[in-house]
Amino acid sequence: MRAAAPTSPASQATAYAYFVLATLTLLNLLNYVDRYIFSALVPYIKAETGYTDAQLGLVGSAFTWVYTLCSPLFGYFGDRYHRGRLIAIGIFIWSLATAAAGLARSLMQLLVARAAVGVGEANYATIAPSLLADYFPKARRGLVMSIFQSTIPIGAAAGFILGGYLGAPDAFGWRHTLLIVGLPGLLAATAMAFIREPQRGVMDEPTEQAAALESIGWMEGYWRLLNNRGYVFTCLGYAAVTFALGALVFWAPEWMKTDKGLSEKEANLVLGICAVVGGTFGSLIGGFLGDALNQRLRGVRGYFLLCAVSGGLACIPMFVALVSTTPWVYQACTFITLFLVYIGNGPANTLVVSLVAPNLRTTATGFLVVAIHVFGDGISLALVGWISTYLRGLATAGQPPPAVVSSVAAWCGLSPTTQTLSVALLLMPVALIVAGLLYGFGLLAPEAKGDSAQS
Repeated sequence: MRAAAPTSPASQATAYAYFVLATLTLLNLLNYVDRYIFSALVPYIKAETGYTDAQLGLVGSAFTWVYTLCSPLFGYFGDRYHRGRLIAIGIFIWSLATAAAGLARSLMQLLVARAAVGVGEANYATIAPSLLADYFPKARRGLVMSIFQSTIPIGAAAGFILGGYLGAPDAFGWRHTLLIVGLPGLLAATAMAFIREPQRGVMDEPTEQAAALESIGWMEGYWRLLNNRGYVFTCLGYAAVTFALGALVFWAPEWMKTDKGLSEKEANLVLGICAVVGGTFGSLIGGFLGDALNQRLRGVRGYFLLCAVSGGLACIPMFVALVSTTPWVYQACTFITLFLVYIGNGPANTLVVSLVAPNLRTTATGFLVVAIHVFGDGISLALVGWISTYLRGLATAGQPPPAVVSSVAAWCGLSPTTQTLSVALLLMPVALIVAGLLYGFGLLAPEAKGDSAQS
């Protein structure tokens, strides 16, 4: 049977498109509650089990690595099969695994459960953006992706607050908290199985719709992506941001407790407010600014410019938050850091679906996940935990830290023996500077200017 001829792109999203956006956004909220509540529970898990920072960092990294390794597989499936049904399977897996983590009786069981959460969330995060791209025209995708991504800080905030209060021993405890937050997703999975599958590329130009009908092999698809310089710089810039943000969010409750002197509940409340207000407003403002800038600049340079500026500037408040001892200063700077970082979140995801052809969007999102976690928080979570444990071990043994660490810590006004997490987290402002530079290089790529055909 002959494929239908490409048609003119639809200029307006339908009411059903907004229903899909609302559904996927609410599910993304649940996704990130399940993901970040574990970080809030780390102090409680540590107190009950005696696991070290290095061991808990390994658990965090297990989720990240499995999430990363599964993403290309779901990217391949998402470009070929019904995306709603695939997403339903992912929701079911991550919800069941979150609940299972509450039943873990050993470090290995906890690690396996969190790794299984990574399987389900890789499915969702990889497939959902391409589904949204086929429901909305290009001119609105920046805002749409920002609305979808705004649930990251809201979900993180809900995770911090719920974890801080429900996870306390005098409340439900960390085990029952994981059971409580995991079960609702089992019901949500049913809804996604019935989402309509739109024609791929229906909201794009006729030439791009024609490309969507082309069958591309696994290796050829990745070859096209790697030869798209704009896409590659987007992946690398996003990876540098994830290196910084992933470590900050995972270790922030323990950092504010051990290095800043806050209680578990106080730390999670502060982080929850910073994430939900700073992150949400940053995401939404980023969507409006990205679309506005992109209408004034050729190609997709507006999105690149916004990502470069917001990512680079975020290094300043993050550094101040790490070295300050004044509560309102480090709390305000944490807020500003999250606000600036999340400004670029929607635009960066918009770049991924705008720089590649419709039949490669899910593959491109899957490869993005690999890049940001292999070079991002897949390294930084465990690295920060290892550095902190190493420095604390030297202090316990009465041995001095390495000279370079002592010098950097002294220059920053930090103690390498008592503020070990603050010293380890000093890597994060550096990563944000690198992110700004990489997005800046992407701004100069021919694909960003529209000089090169989509891959």
